[in-house]
Amino acid sequence: MLESDLKKGMIKLKRSWLNGILAGALLISVLSACSKSESTKGADPGSASENGTKAEEKMKLTFWNLDDATTTNSPIVEKLKQEYNIDIDFISSSRDAMKEKLNLMIASNEIPDWWKEPNFPDYDKLIEQGVATEIPQNLIEQYMPKYVAWLKRYLGDDPFKYVRREDKIYGLPVIWDIGIDGIQLAFRSDWMKKVGIAKTPETLEEMETALTKFRNDDPDGNGKKDTYGITASADNVEAMFSSVFGAFDAYPNIFRQKDGKIVRGEIEPGAKEALTVLNRWYKNELIDPEFVVNKGSNVEDKVLADKIGAIEFYWWSFLPGNAFLGGEQWYDKLKKKHPEFNFETVGGVKGPNGSYGISQYNPAYASGIMFGKQLAQDQNKLIKYMQVFEATEFDPAKYELMNFGVEGQHWKKSDKGTIEFIPPYDDEKVRKKAGIGGFSLPGSFNDYNFQTAYTSDQDLRNLAQDTRAKGTQVIDILSPFNKPVYNDYQDKLKQFTLTTYIDFITGRKSLDEFDKFVAEWKKMGGDKVLEEAQKIYDENLK
Repeated sequence: MLESDLKKGMIKLKRSWLNGILAGALLISVLSACSKSESTKGADPGSASENGTKAEEKMKLTFWNLDDATTTNSPIVEKLKQEYNIDIDFISSSRDAMKEKLNLMIASNEIPDWWKEPNFPDYDKLIEQGVATEIPQNLIEQYMPKYVAWLKRYLGDDPFKYVRREDKIYGLPVIWDIGIDGIQLAFRSDWMKKVGIAKTPETLEEMETALTKFRNDDPDGNGKKDTYGITASADNVEAMFSSVFGAFDAYPNIFRQKDGKIVRGEIEPGAKEALTVLNRWYKNELIDPEFVVNKGSNVEDKVLADKIGAIEFYWWSFLPGNAFLGGEQWYDKLKKKHPEFNFETVGGVKGPNGSYGISQYNPAYASGIMFGKQLAQDQNKLIKYMQVFEATEFDPAKYELMNFGVEGQHWKKSDKGTIEFIPPYDDEKVRKKAGIGGFSLPGSFNDYNFQTAYTSDQDLRNLAQDTRAKGTQVIDILSPFNKPVYNDYQDKLKQFTLTTYIDFITGRKSLDEFDKFVAEWKKMGGDKVLEEAQKIYDENLK
């Protein structure tokens, strides 16, 4: 999905046309932590207490500084040293160099204490190499209860299902929690009012009526027929008019299960029905004809230039920036031009059988935090890391100390309930020098409901919560699993689907050829992909 400054894992997400929305609003991550000879010092498991820890053993925890932003006497570092009876050291590097550095350290038998967020194929390789230790689930639940509760909200009762191998957990899962319900369908309510629509469309039929009026009834009032109902980007088939496919319960390019059978939406009968609707809309000029060449910037430009009446995008873009992540969102930019402007959002529009939804993203975008094999013999240190991770990501006092500094000295609460830095700490360079906000430990566990309490106006938080609640959670249930066969065929299948779908929508191909498309899709590797996917589902999720 979105490429953000926070998560390198976002780069792997598919909707590249959505780039940049979170940039500047998210926290900086630290990729890994390592220690060399310190990793086993003082680690005598035989003398440990009943809960696996020693009472007063002092040890050194080491973290990576990827942005040249930390200082050894920052407020959070001093607090952690005192509270957890530890020393803390930092190793400077760059984000781009971290994977190579990790590989070099492993090759030289200097295995880091921990590292974070390898993709799932690399996760499996590291386990096979024997460099990672098992993480007992009971320890995670005991020492990271808030983290576990957060995971369960988005991954269900078994939040470790994607990182478990042969009944052992080798990673603390990382998730992008707003990926699971981030995309919604928005309509310009000022345009609806202008063309005589009293309520936000809830069905596909009502949506078609609205799009028709957006095209034909001059909703911007300039006397020209220069507006369209909806646009999209043809970069990714799963992101292209997803709400229309959702109305027929067919979501292209993702793996879902129906009655225990893995399906792909692009070849389901419902996809043909959705394409029939889209072809009609295209013929009737309801769809921006440039959708076939649009990139992310083109889509945004057209929305902000008052050319489009409906769009699928991240729900927080349809709200004031101060309602969620901060910064200037689409809403703010349009509100400056049109005081009467507003967006109305829905999680989808219902089709003939009542189905609705929009394709989202599995929040488990990467594996998680892994610990070096040496910590199998040093459970005390393993627990200390867990305690630090839990505290800095989920404890308000430590989260504030790490990201904002000392209340009253570095920051105060504004009358809107947001963070307001006190001069000279309103200068980012000054904060960086003081070690405030330039790093996090570990920076992987971003609970947005918790974190955005610091970036959003208190009187707008209910608006954000109510808007988010409209989203559907339609995800690719197999995206976190390594799928070698799919990896071999996915590019070819995806491009074939995208090209053919565009031809169906624009009328270059007749929808009478849909069955031929399905047969060709299966013949060019789709059958093998589905066979592999079914096996993975049966072994891991059934």
